[in-house]
Amino acid sequence: MRLWLQRQGLSTPRAQTALSRAALTDHLERTGALQLDTINVVERAHYLTLWSRFSSYDRGKVDRWVYRDRIGYEYWGHEASLLPISHLPLGLRRMRRFPPGSWTGKAWWDVYQTSTASKRRVLKRLREEGPLESIDFERQPNEAGTTSAFGEAMPMGKEDGRSLKLLWHAGRVAVDSRRHFRCVYDLAERVYPASEATTPTEFEDSWLLTGLSGNGVASEAHLANYWTAPDLKAATRKRVISRNLKKGRIIEVRLEGRRGRFYALPEHLDRLGDVPEPRGTTLLCPFDSLLWQRKRAEELLGFRYRIEIYTPAAKREYGYYVLPILHDGRLVGRLDPKTHRDRGFLEIKSIHLEPEFRRDPGFEHGLGEALHDLRAFVGAERLELPPGWRRLA
Repeated sequence: MRLWLQRQGLSTPRAQTALSRAALTDHLERTGALQLDTINVVERAHYLTLWSRFSSYDRGKVDRWVYRDRIGYEYWGHEASLLPISHLPLGLRRMRRFPPGSWTGKAWWDVYQTSTASKRRVLKRLREEGPLESIDFERQPNEAGTTSAFGEAMPMGKEDGRSLKLLWHAGRVAVDSRRHFRCVYDLAERVYPASEATTPTEFEDSWLLTGLSGNGVASEAHLANYWTAPDLKAATRKRVISRNLKKGRIIEVRLEGRRGRFYALPEHLDRLGDVPEPRGTTLLCPFDSLLWQRKRAEELLGFRYRIEIYTPAAKREYGYYVLPILHDGRLVGRLDPKTHRDRGFLEIKSIHLEPEFRRDPGFEHGLGEALHDLRAFVGAERLELPPGWRRLA
């Protein structure tokens, strides 16, 4: 457990040195990626994930390091993510494999696909005009705005906008920057540094090696949904594990109290004695890399977590955008926050602690400090707490 939290940068959350370019690079390379997401109830997912580890920081610096200095790039990791630039050869291999063969003949893929003329039109405009957003492209004459491929009329995004996404997946264009969180695209050769795609074998191995880098000790089941680029079938995963065991790149270990086979990188076990006991309190984004493999969190931390964003309000158990509470290396509860930007306050709608956990002064101090730090980070003037917790304000 100590190793897992250390690899995730959560051994001493928000007690580390200030976020720096080197620290961001290290985080990306250890965990594999920062997941991106459009939801902005509290703060953007990648910014909130970094806050959980480094406390408040200047978001503008992160943007400059990624989009100007190019220490990272946007592509597919767990989902759409910020990835370390050192992993670009892996990304290039996935780009070469796009679209996956499994998509052929799928109804949704046939509907989403765009024409060669649209792709050429997009590339021509980028070449001549420079970076562009999807909003810079218009629907073509006679282009349908709806489709009935799924048995009912459904809205359809404009073709050139879809082409931008498809060309991004295929490595022809890249995300040059973000404007109000909207992607600004340019030709890939003007964004990515010169690099060669990794071999197919190395690409497969990255599923295992990236997963163990971010998790420390893990079983195949615990790695299965951590890294989804590549997204390997069970037979291939077993072949990858066997190949890397034979090469000595990973070793099999026993996990006390757990059945089954677990694996680790030898260099991590060599330094296990230096890993500190976890201390401190922080809040985790729903898209935090610690929670990418929810089965692992449930089995090893005893914490069942589900994102309820798409659950009807009446059926939600804990709330819309729930943040787990990490305290001294344990997930001890969760809270439902909302940033009211127009009214200048951070609202905590509810706080739920795990049944076996008892709040004490040390926990209350840590949670209160984390909440006030989050309030300052999102630019709120005051903190509003639910009954029974207002003394933390």
